[in-house]
Amino acid sequence: MLTINMLGKVNINYEGTSIADKTSSKLVALICLLVLNKSRDMSKEKIISYLWPDSNEEAAKSNLRFNLWSIKKIIPQDVKGEEFINVGKDYCRINQKYKFYCDKIELDKYKAYGEEDIEKLMKLKSLLKGDFLEGLYLRNCNDFNELILFERVVCQNKQVEILKKLVTLYEGLEKYEEGLQILNEIDVIEPYNENFAFQTITMYSKLGNRAGAINYYKKFENNLRRNLNISPDKELKILYSNLIEGSHEIKNNERVNNRKKKLNIESHCISNVEYFWVSDVINKIMEKGDEKYLLEVGKCIISDLGFIQSDLLLEYEKHYVAIQDCSVAVPPVRIINAFIKFLLHATEIYDINIKVVNKENMDVVSQNILNHIETLNNESIFFEY
Repeated sequence: MLTINMLGKVNINYEGTSIADKTSSKLVALICLLVLNKSRDMSKEKIISYLWPDSNEEAAKSNLRFNLWSIKKIIPQDVKGEEFINVGKDYCRINQKYKFYCDKIELDKYKAYGEEDIEKLMKLKSLLKGDFLEGLYLRNCNDFNELILFERVVCQNKQVEILKKLVTLYEGLEKYEEGLQILNEIDVIEPYNENFAFQTITMYSKLGNRAGAINYYKKFENNLRRNLNISPDKELKILYSNLIEGSHEIKNNERVNNRKKKLNIESHCISNVEYFWVSDVINKIMEKGDEKYLLEVGKCIISDLGFIQSDLLLEYEKHYVAIQDCSVAVPPVRIINAFIKFLLHATEIYDINIKVVNKENMDVVSQNILNHIETLNNESIFFEY
């Protein structure tokens, strides 16, 4: 039987004997091209545009005739006397009656919404030994090389679909170790996908491995920042915050069901000290919240708030770099904007309840800021007097 493997290094094998090793790259490419289009006729003109784009018409036709003849010579008829390819005047194609095996064809049969059998999925997974037509490159054949790149993306997408289905099935059977192993394979393919990161952290949690979940988040976060210069999304940050605070048992891995944590603080006022209440709120949030996350609000905001809350600067410098001298007065508008951004940043992962003690003694500047915050109608900020 004829076997054609396109996933990984190309291997064309007939009755235990390799054919690909005895043929030219162009002939291998022609076989693969015909197999990819097995259900339809391919015009000879189209084939020439893929494989001999720089040759004159007569030379290109001659090369194609020779390679088609070579295919008939090296790939025998099957037991029923059927030829591998049918060749017409202006077209050629794979003979639909010829029996052969191709790993790419098997992979293309997979439908994400249909397969529920772990054994069959693992068999499909085993086909993916490397990139599509790995190592095959034809000089000056841009269309063919672009086709290879396109099919590699198709195969990779199929691979991810298969792995996703396996994760779902393993999780449903409570085989979390197996599911986590598959997620690690997905991570190699899509290292910046936040949905898969969420699933991975959840799987660690279901295994009771809180440390593994936290370490994975830190690694994922560092990769995002270093390579894409972005931070994880809100749901992932909430999940991480829950882990840090000890709520690591997750019963449902649906991202929308991951609720914000409550942050209850008690703030105090002094009437004649500008920004005292604002400074106290910042300090209390830092004391009770996830310090590392809160500091991610940004260097400029930390610097502006540092003018009224020096402890914030000290904490920032522990984790990152020193900020320039903040003794120079910061305009009130910058402090106000920085404080509001700091609060909004905190509400990405927290519902904040701020109890204001002795509000009648609040300084005028803080009172004006509080009045403005109340007009924002932010559902994650609550005030208690």
